[in-house]
Amino acid sequence: MIKKLRKRFILIALAVVAAVLVVIVAGIDVANYLDMRAEADKTIAFLEVENAAPAPFAPLPGEMPQPGEMPQPGEGGALTGDRPEGLPRETAFSARYFTVETDENGVVTQIDRDKVAYVETEDIAEIVEKATGKKGFVGNYRYLRRETEDGYHYFFLDCEKEVDACRTFIVSSAIITAIGLAVIALLIILLSKKALAPVEESYKKQKQFITDAGHELKTPLTVISANAELLELDLGEDNEWLKSIKGQVQKLSSLTKELVYLSRMDEGEGRVEKAPFSLKSALEDCAATFREAALVAGKEITLDLEEATLTGNEEMLRRAFTLILDNAVKYAEGKDIRLTLRKDGKKVVIEETNAASLEKGEHPELFERFYRPDVSRSSATGGHGIGLSVVKAIVEAHGGEVACISDGTAVTFRLTLSL
Repeated sequence: MIKKLRKRFILIALAVVAAVLVVIVAGIDVANYLDMRAEADKTIAFLEVENAAPAPFAPLPGEMPQPGEMPQPGEGGALTGDRPEGLPRETAFSARYFTVETDENGVVTQIDRDKVAYVETEDIAEIVEKATGKKGFVGNYRYLRRETEDGYHYFFLDCEKEVDACRTFIVSSAIITAIGLAVIALLIILLSKKALAPVEESYKKQKQFITDAGHELKTPLTVISANAELLELDLGEDNEWLKSIKGQVQKLSSLTKELVYLSRMDEGEGRVEKAPFSLKSALEDCAATFREAALVAGKEITLDLEEATLTGNEEMLRRAFTLILDNAVKYAEGKDIRLTLRKDGKKVVIEETNAASLEKGEHPELFERFYRPDVSRSSATGGHGIGLSVVKAIVEAHGGEVACISDGTAVTFRLTLSL
C-alpha cells in the first residue's frame, strides 16, 4: 500500500509541476510570437509610408553634408512621418520587402522587388497565391493586403531572421523544460520516501496493532467460549443468553481472524507463493460447499465454467471465491446465483451474479473495510463488512482487479486475473 501511495504521490507531484511549467513556458512562447508578429505589423505600416516618400538621403563617401545642410523632415524618405516607438532607427534601410499589385481576380499586374535580392518573379506569384487573408504569414514573409481601385496591394516583409529566432526560442524552451522536469522528477523520487516516512511509520504501527490485538483477543474469546459451553451443561442448550454469548463470540472470532488475515496480507505484499492449478476445479469445489446452504436459503447455484489453468496461490484464491459465494448466499434477493468463468485473451474473468436492489452503476465502496450498505440486514446474517475487503486484497496480491457492477436489478462481482 505504501508503494502505491508513493507512486501516486510522485505522479501527482510531477503532473502538477509539469502543468505549471508547461503553462508558464507556453505563455512565454506565445507572448514572444505575438510580440514578433506585432513588431512585423508595425514595420509594415511604417515602411508603407516610407515607401511612398522620396528616396532616402544617401550621400556618397566624402560628400557628407555639413550640420546646417542636413535634410529636414519631409525632405528625405528616412526622415518622413513618425517612426513607431520600438522600431530601430535604420528600419527603412535594413528591412527587406517587396510589394505586389493584382487585379480583382488575383492576377499579378505589378511587382516591386527592389528591396529583395533572392526572390524570383515565379516565387512571388506563388507567395501571393497563398496570401488569402488580410494579413498573416506565408513562409517567413509577413504580409498585409489592402484593397485598391484596380484590385489589391500586397506588402511582403521578410521576417526570416525573426521567425528563426522565435522557432529557436520555442525549441530551446521546450528542451530546457524537459531537462527541468527530469531534474524535478529525480528530486521528487529521491525525496518522496522521506516525505512519506511519517505515513509509512503510522501505517506500520496500525498493521502491527491489528495483528497484536488479534492475537490478544484470541485468549479471552477462547475462555468465554469454553465457559459458555460449561454453562450449557447446567443451563441447557436452549438458554437464550448462552446462545447470544456464543453467537457474539463466534462473530467476534470471525472478525478477528479476517482482520489479522488482512494485516498479514498487507505485511506480505508482493510475496505470494504461486503454482499452476485448475481454476475450474477450484470454483467447482467452492460452489459444492455452498450448495446445501443455498438450498436451505431457497437459492440455487448454477455454473458456467471454461477450462483454465492459473498460476497463483490456490489456497488464497479459494478463500476469495468462498467469500464471494458466502456473500451471495447471505444477501441475494432472488433464487438464482450464477457463477461464470471465461478466458479473455491473456486474462481470466470470474463473475458471480445474483439479484440485488443496488443503485445502477459501479460500487467500489463495497470493497472498503467495514462498509455495509444495509447494517440491519448485515447484522441479521452475521456480516461485518470485511469479507469483500479480503477478496480485494487477495486479487490485488495476484495483480488482478475487482469490480462490482449493478444494472438496478442484479449485481455482478467481477474478478479479473492474469493467466
